[in-house]
Amino acid sequence: MAFNKFQTIDIGSVAAGATAEKSWEADDDYTIHRIYVVEKTGASINAVEVTIRLDDTLLSRDYVPAVILSPGHVNNPAIDIAFKKGQKITFGVKNNEAAARSLYAVLELWS
Repeated sequence: MAFNKFQTIDIGSVAAGATAEKSWEADDDYTIHRIYVVEKTGASINAVEVTIRLDDTLLSRDYVPAVILSPGHVNNPAIDIAFKKGQKITFGVKNNEAAARSLYAVLELWS
């Protein structure tokens, strides 16, 4: 396996207490090596909850605190999940912060 590319999914601005959902469909066969969640302005994402679904399969049992998926987090896990052309990954976000958060989900794709 070798690194192929990054795919950024713009989740957009999520108001305090609100939820949002964004999806992306694979344009080729990949392995998702890591998933990152980035707050566009650098604001805290400690109270942001993320759910991840690959087609109809949940990759998060309940939710994942977004801070675990932060690029700088020492324990951001390598997941190495097959992601085939035509499959859809969906990110659900619940913002429990006191203000809006603008978020990207970034896939580290290998082939």
